[in-house]
Amino acid sequence: MKRIVQLLVSALLFASPSTDAHPLTITAGLSAALGRAVEASRATANKSTFVRGVDFVISKVDAQMVEAFTRAWRRSVNGTTALEGVVLIQRMAAGGYYAKELGPSNEQRQFTFRWQPATIAIVHTHPNSSDPKPQNEDLAVADKYQVPIFTITSRGAYVYDPDTKKVSKLMDNLDWLQTSNWTRGQLAKQ
Repeated sequence: MKRIVQLLVSALLFASPSTDAHPLTITAGLSAALGRAVEASRATANKSTFVRGVDFVISKVDAQMVEAFTRAWRRSVNGTTALEGVVLIQRMAAGGYYAKELGPSNEQRQFTFRWQPATIAIVHTHPNSSDPKPQNEDLAVADKYQVPIFTITSRGAYVYDPDTKKVSKLMDNLDWLQTSNWTRGQLAKQ
């Protein structure tokens, strides 16, 4: 779909006169077609642009990401408050992966953020007094954006996979604070 939009725009540019006397005019029909093509391209960009999945995300976790998880955990005062910390794991334009800790929010037991299409996973804290597993609201967000959602808590790390519709425990207690515990081999031993 993106190619169609590029071709239409290129055709318009080549078809337009080279003098300033005749401005480029887009007809209502062409404008509507371009609009539909752009919207279709946006709708499918999240699904087709990046490789996704729990195992893929876990394979990308590195020290920078664990540091972002740690900052989010501190933001929740180590799970002792109802404030939540959120980290988005994103694919960078150069092809690498980066964890972006979203900073403070005055919301309790929730966190509102603007969706970013480069996101391949959401990681967030749960208070110590709550169920540590991803809850219904978490599952709905993961299903909507088709990305795994992880919860990090004092009782372990959990993940919901929107592909399999299953919640799994990845690690016990605060083991998720150690980068080495995020390797697939280490997780298989748990």
